[in-house]
Amino acid sequence: MKLLTGLAVSAALLAGCADKSADVAVEVVAEADIAVVVAQPAAPASMFVEYMYCDGGADFSRENYAQLTAAWNEINDQSATPVAGAFSIVPQVESELYDGMWANIWSSVEARDAGWADWAENQAEAFGEKFDSTMVCNPEKTFLFETTPLVAPMQQWDPANLFQASYNFCSFKEGKTPEDGALAQTALGGWMTDQRAAGRGTNYMSYLQIPTFDPATAGGSMQAYQFVRADFWASAEEQAADMAAWMLEGNAARELSDATYDCQNASFDLYSIKRLAS
Repeated sequence: MKLLTGLAVSAALLAGCADKSADVAVEVVAEADIAVVVAQPAAPASMFVEYMYCDGGADFSRENYAQLTAAWNEINDQSATPVAGAFSIVPQVESELYDGMWANIWSSVEARDAGWADWAENQAEAFGEKFDSTMVCNPEKTFLFETTPLVAPMQQWDPANLFQASYNFCSFKEGKTPEDGALAQTALGGWMTDQRAAGRGTNYMSYLQIPTFDPATAGGSMQAYQFVRADFWASAEEQAADMAAWMLEGNAARELSDATYDCQNASFDLYSIKRLAS
């Protein structure tokens, strides 16, 4: 039973996390150097986001979950190294691996390490005693990405709303290079500029996420990819409209993207935890 589905309340990462690193195809970072489509940049050029597998406990309920969230936010607000932002995602197709995932956004790896060290020393035990029956996160299933904004929304999102998230786990097709990827991203940028001139895509945003671990050995739900493009919409209706436009026959940007990457997609409902400061 997916206990977390449908709860439009805040969430938090509650357990510790294990550092992971590997020699991955870091050359794809070159894609982050291209010109991006931004109207109101919502984040520094590069941050770090970690995703953790979590499950609801025996006492999970909307009320207990809201109490957990309030307690976590109070602790985070008082921390010397608070997270820069946070959100939860719930799979639209149920997974046996987790009920949902929680994401902390950090300004740096150093801030992340300091934040978790403080949590483990001063908060984890008491917090676990109070809330483990509501929700438990798996410290061995935490995945850290370096993230760079590609497209920013033109309007500020309302954190009370339910958002849509689409994660594309991608690798270059045989013979394709980061230079080809830069061309594909430039084409996407031009297409998005045209869409926004026509009044579409105003609440769309996208991030390039580079794993700091080896996907082949980390034990995640996806094992074969070089990078992730994370796409977000303020509503399901806007996502459907944007995707319908993207899939129209003759869209040269989509055709170039399809010729450059092979991608696996996973879709989620997204709930805001802590707004990323402008």
